[in-house]
Amino acid sequence: MEPLLVSQSSHQGGARLMIAGAGALLGLLLYTVLFAGQFDLWLAIAYLAALMAIFLGFAKLAEPRHFLKCDEQGVHYFHRYGSWLLPWHSFQFCAVPELEQQELSFIGFKVTDYDVVLQPLRLRLAVRLMTEQRPLFMSAVKQSCAGGQCASELLAEKDTFNSGQQRYTGIKAVFAQRMQRLAQASGFDLFVSSSLSAEQTRALCQQINQLRLQMIQNTAT
Repeated sequence: MEPLLVSQSSHQGGARLMIAGAGALLGLLLYTVLFAGQFDLWLAIAYLAALMAIFLGFAKLAEPRHFLKCDEQGVHYFHRYGSWLLPWHSFQFCAVPELEQQELSFIGFKVTDYDVVLQPLRLRLAVRLMTEQRPLFMSAVKQSCAGGQCASELLAEKDTFNSGQQRYTGIKAVFAQRMQRLAQASGFDLFVSSSLSAEQTRALCQQINQLRLQMIQNTAT
């Protein structure tokens, strides 16, 4: 199987932005030394803008070049804080999820085996994903509690989780509970942020689902 590699648009332009910021900073330094009579407010703002460009460019370059890869093993997700692998047999399908009747800028996976996700999951990646996806989680809670009366119950998080096969504690337990609550609200347990257009994301989901069926059929024969 030829691996399917999917790039995020957020990775693009990082080098150009860093070079532009560095060039602007160098120009500002020369201007300050040769021409500027005093360091005024506008010059300070220009310095901040140049430094911000360098920082944003570096942040873009720090992101993985590819955020998804599909191969014989399954679907790999790459994040600057780690990665996870979702084997083909451990999910039913993926699609663009909806909350409050609006499509989200995510790819949602309907997971059937939590253990394959939770066991190798790095704690710092779990924490980062929960932080980044907090608005998504809060929208799921809001949808589940349209009247606002059960929000406190859904936001309460236990420090243990039992998948039926394994018992998890701490961060992994909280991550698993959020997977469950997201699934109750949207039908999907695991989410991947996507900067692709809605059409591109839908086409990617269709391609992943086709690959999944193909790989499962191949292993069954």
